[in-house]
Amino acid sequence: MEMNCKNDKVYTICYDRLDVFNNKDEAKKFYTECYYMSEGAEHQRYASILVDLNFSNIGRDNVSYDCREISIKVGDYSDKFLNIELKDRSSIDDTIKYYEEKIQPILDVSDDYGIDFNRVVPFDDFGSDEESDYMSSFSNYYKELFEKFNINVDNIYTEEISDGKYNLIVNDVELRLRAGDKIESVIDNIDTMLEISKNNDLEY
Repeated sequence: MEMNCKNDKVYTICYDRLDVFNNKDEAKKFYTECYYMSEGAEHQRYASILVDLNFSNIGRDNVSYDCREISIKVGDYSDKFLNIELKDRSSIDDTIKYYEEKIQPILDVSDDYGIDFNRVVPFDDFGSDEESDYMSSFSNYYKELFEKFNINVDNIYTEEISDGKYNLIVNDVELRLRAGDKIESVIDNIDTMLEISKNNDLEY
């Protein structure tokens, strides 16, 4: 059964990895190059994906039945990929759903702030609230993220602990931030607040 994609992204599944492309031409170009540089069973994997892409926005190697990581094509004119290792192997449909509902909203907000998670220090230009006149604001960034995930924010504040290390206080909850945080750390912070919000709702 073919899953309906919520956006115009193109997905391929190869070697237990979900690849995310911005469009079909991008995906076909990538796997055509892989096809001509391979042989044998690997050759067949890439051929299967290319055939699928002629009829669908999801190409499968017909060997992988779940995913252990996500690899996302970064930008329209770059050969870079952002790789995210999953904590647990997931079905293909669940991995696509996880990308669309969790990863893509984070990347959308991060793009607005010029954050490149492939950099050694993705949040090099960010600082505390006291530094917000000349640095990007962790508080504003996370407030936008929390709103994306319907997490209520009554108050939010960022204070510096030491060089490159910060405390983000959200509704009296403290989250530790670093200038070198990768996307996995951002996901963990969102998951923490989602869990707290869920527990608060249950108590209420």
